[in-house]
Amino acid sequence: MKLFEIAGPVPLLAFLLWGGPVFAGGLSTPGQGARALSMAGAFTAVADDGSAVFYNPAGISQIDGTSIEGGLAFLSPELRYTTPGGATETSTKHAFAPSLFVTRRFTDKFSAGLGLYAPYARDAEFPDDLANGFASLKSKMVRTDLSGVISYQASDAFSIGGGLVVGYSQVDRSIPAGPGLRINDEMDGVGFGGVVGLLWKVNAHLKAGVTYRTEMSVDHDGDRTLVTGGVPTRSNARAEVRYPASLGLGIALNPSENLTLALDANWTGWSSMDQVTTRTDAWPDSITQLHARDSRDIRIGAEYRLPAGWAVRAGYAYSQGAFPKTYIIPAQPDADGQEIGLGIGKATGAWRVDLAYHYAVTREANASANIYGYDGKYNISQHLVGLTAAYRF
Repeated sequence: MKLFEIAGPVPLLAFLLWGGPVFAGGLSTPGQGARALSMAGAFTAVADDGSAVFYNPAGISQIDGTSIEGGLAFLSPELRYTTPGGATETSTKHAFAPSLFVTRRFTDKFSAGLGLYAPYARDAEFPDDLANGFASLKSKMVRTDLSGVISYQASDAFSIGGGLVVGYSQVDRSIPAGPGLRINDEMDGVGFGGVVGLLWKVNAHLKAGVTYRTEMSVDHDGDRTLVTGGVPTRSNARAEVRYPASLGLGIALNPSENLTLALDANWTGWSSMDQVTTRTDAWPDSITQLHARDSRDIRIGAEYRLPAGWAVRAGYAYSQGAFPKTYIIPAQPDADGQEIGLGIGKATGAWRVDLAYHYAVTREANASANIYGYDGKYNISQHLVGLTAAYRF
């Protein structure tokens, strides 16, 4: 059965009641800062550069003076969907993701930090392939955060930090709902959340860290356009999206002066997105059960410091998908995945420059019994090259 011919009453109703933007585990960006990325994000207990604003705000107490850290990551994702008939549809949209972190130690006890970064991002677009019955799909979902944090060093061994996170979320998508019928959504909104972190220096060789990020509700506002037979009908649209809370636990071990080993375990409460409601002025409210589930990941990383300020790094991560295969579509896929990170760094004087390569790939997912009729196979992979420059004064 061709995908463009699934406009029977059940699939059509499912699309019309599609409640709003869907965010699953595959939407999370792999991390912030080239140094942490090269360690596969195992940084909760390390947290000793500007990216600690994101990973663990208690860690900024480890940074003396004032530090400015700017980064740029080039992302090259590939979303590949193979139809039941064997045709392959692919989305490859490259992107640049900047980040900026500033920290300052004001006294022996108090430090503050500011960060600008994107913790969630996906931009997928599949063109028409009507010969194989595949109508175009587009799904762009990005959240950009501005985070301000403070840290208090209670003792030589213990620090606590936390602050406010302001998130700006954008949704731009276009999805077919049957022959001659299409739904287009363009919405954005602002939400508020918080982050808190703890850092414990157990001894000269061992540190432990904890970071908790609160759930963030974003009230998106914009337009929904229903295109029927080429004729558009537009209405104001509103959808609340509850970005998930998360909890990270980490340890960092220094078995020697030049070697750091890190282990992180993270939980993300994606079940907060189990239900999404869209309200419009032209049509009745729609509520969609998304069946998102909480996910976990494990991350390990290592850094070895060489003479003359050089360092080499590597890491590995395994992450769970959050969105069941029966509810995904090609432009919004999700599955269990693995990540590897590699990187080098050079510190000289007040400067530090880091370069990272990060690769993520999911296990092939076969979405049989998909409620929208997309019963093919899904593969997701992403190459990332990140560069960070930091200056401390």
